[in-house]
Amino acid sequence: MKSIRSKLLLTFILLIISLVGIGLLINLFFLETFYIHQKTIKIKNSSQELKVLYGQKNKDQLISFVDTLEKSHGFSIEVLSLSGSTLYSTLKGDSKEKLRTIDEFEDLQNKPNVSENGMNRLKNELKKNTYYVTKTNLKSIDLEFLLVGSKLDRNKILIIRTPITAINESVEIYNYFLIYIGLALLCVGTVIGLIMAKSFTKPILEISSMAKEMTSLSFSRKWNHNRKDELGQLGYSMNELSNIISDFIEKLNIKNKTLMNELEEKVKFEKKRRTFISNVSHELKTPITIIQSYTEGLQVGVNQTEEEQQEYLDIIMDEANKMEKMVYDLLNLSTLQNSKMEVHYEEVDLNQLVNEMMKLYSPQFNENHIVFQHEQTDIKPIMTDRIKLVQIMSNYINNALTHVNEKKQITISVKERENTYRISVFNSGEMIPESEIESIWESFYRADLARNRTNGNVGLGLSIVKELAIMIQANVGVENEEGGVSFWIELPKMTNIN
Repeated sequence: MKSIRSKLLLTFILLIISLVGIGLLINLFFLETFYIHQKTIKIKNSSQELKVLYGQKNKDQLISFVDTLEKSHGFSIEVLSLSGSTLYSTLKGDSKEKLRTIDEFEDLQNKPNVSENGMNRLKNELKKNTYYVTKTNLKSIDLEFLLVGSKLDRNKILIIRTPITAINESVEIYNYFLIYIGLALLCVGTVIGLIMAKSFTKPILEISSMAKEMTSLSFSRKWNHNRKDELGQLGYSMNELSNIISDFIEKLNIKNKTLMNELEEKVKFEKKRRTFISNVSHELKTPITIIQSYTEGLQVGVNQTEEEQQEYLDIIMDEANKMEKMVYDLLNLSTLQNSKMEVHYEEVDLNQLVNEMMKLYSPQFNENHIVFQHEQTDIKPIMTDRIKLVQIMSNYINNALTHVNEKKQITISVKERENTYRISVFNSGEMIPESEIESIWESFYRADLARNRTNGNVGLGLSIVKELAIMIQANVGVENEEGGVSFWIELPKMTNIN
């Protein structure tokens, strides 16, 4: 496939060859005719002017004009009588002064120099036309002349000749010259054509390259030339098209990413839903199985004492209470996740709230021999939902009671940070593996299955804490500290009461 540059160069070369060829053809077929036509017009005009000067009897101007025609234009002048005698001829070397006495010559004094037939033809033509134009040969000097005859006055005929033999040689020479000029133009034109073709095709190739990159979804390349022609407009249009497609693809990618995120969220949600259903089924299956087994035992009543029956009833009641707590937590978590609970802000003194929680849990602390501490800082009251904050603290304290080790140490601290207040609940015990820190906030997650089953914990407490914190615009987290684990909640200072 030929490139545009090659086609342009070939077109340019063919144009030069065509122009030179047309010039040669015109010279061969039309130059001689055109030359004779122009000479004829010049001779006719000169004849007319010479007649005027002759009629004015201004011999000096007449002589000067004839001299100019002969020397400057190469014309030969003859004056003939009606009988064909030569009254004046520059071909014969007549002096210009002879023109002063040309009227004095008698026709009879001169022998005819023109044949009778030739003279009759000349006179007949001049009767019909103002000028008689023909080509003649002078055998004496072997030249071809263009002859134009006209009447000088009633008795005289003016003949003006100019040689045309050299015109053929001139045409041939000119054609050779034109060929040389054509070859030179072809060489120079080829160089100029290469430069012009390169200049013309360079922006086209650049635009083509831009288009190819756009097909590969690459839109970084732009048209940067300051052209005001159609190629410049095309380049700027390509820039606009590139920007439009780039913006469209960017928006499409954002939408695709959003759809992918939504799809991932749906997949995660579906996975969580299935896990949730599986966990609920599992958690309900164990107490139901226990209740069913002990109920059947009571129904049979084989070899059971009154104390054994009471023990069976206590176990059934304990499992029923665990089921009730789990169902309550599930309903509470579902309500939080569906944002159906309202937030009621009120002024809360955090240190006072911690003291109230200590009093509430003091029986459990004493029963389990817990060493309880409250580290407080003098801070201002804040605006928050008291009930939801109490729920969070209760879950943290219950979690601490569940996981405290033999050191029996639980500490609640209230500290002021840069933009928040942090309440931390620390319990001595085993640290949480780093790989499980993110998982503990998920529903039904239990690090120690045996101990949590004994305590009736199904792993919903921290999930509830996370949802409650979101509702009151707080952050929650956990940190492993020396000798134990600390769960915390941070409340924003922007709710401070001045």
